[in-house]
Amino acid sequence: MQQLPSKLHQPGLVLLIGLAGGLVPGVSQASASVETNLTANIVNATCQVSVENNGEIYLPTIMRGWFYNSDNSNRLTPSDDEAGTPFTIQVVNCYESETSGAGVKQLQFSFSPKNGFWSNQYQVFKNDATTGAAENVGIVIFSSKSRTNVLNSDGSSNVSYDVSSGDEYLKDYQFYARYQNIGAVTGGIVTSNVLVDVHYE
Repeated sequence: MQQLPSKLHQPGLVLLIGLAGGLVPGVSQASASVETNLTANIVNATCQVSVENNGEIYLPTIMRGWFYNSDNSNRLTPSDDEAGTPFTIQVVNCYESETSGAGVKQLQFSFSPKNGFWSNQYQVFKNDATTGAAENVGIVIFSSKSRTNVLNSDGSSNVSYDVSSGDEYLKDYQFYARYQNIGAVTGGIVTSNVLVDVHYE
């Protein structure tokens, strides 16, 4: 009997919006049937953001061979720019500090894993799936603007946009996500939980 190649099934990326801001009324609303996860940081300069599809981004099902070249070497590293699944983070409002007379100059996006990093893997969001999880596969996120990984080699994150020219910061910002292996891949589910903070300076 022929064995079918391993696949990664119904993978996804869950973006949990970090609302960076002071006590701002009406930041989010949810119906009784929707479960919402929010992580908040309190800073003086805040932006209200939203992510399409309630923050759930679904990557396509792929074959295990996608990760390898014909000689079985890894096809991609975490810093290799390769097309991925696009998603949008929308900045819908920013609140300036009452003591600040200056306008918005830089919009900063910061990404971090909800459940920490793999050992020595600081540019790959690890697989948080617990049942039927694929092994040695995570997700990398790239900024469409700079075409670079949103995580630096030390795990820090700061994707900056110069928005000093006016109200142009109130718009959609494009990113994309793809799979990344960190070892020998086995088939299964991939789910990465990612926190996103947005603030301005």
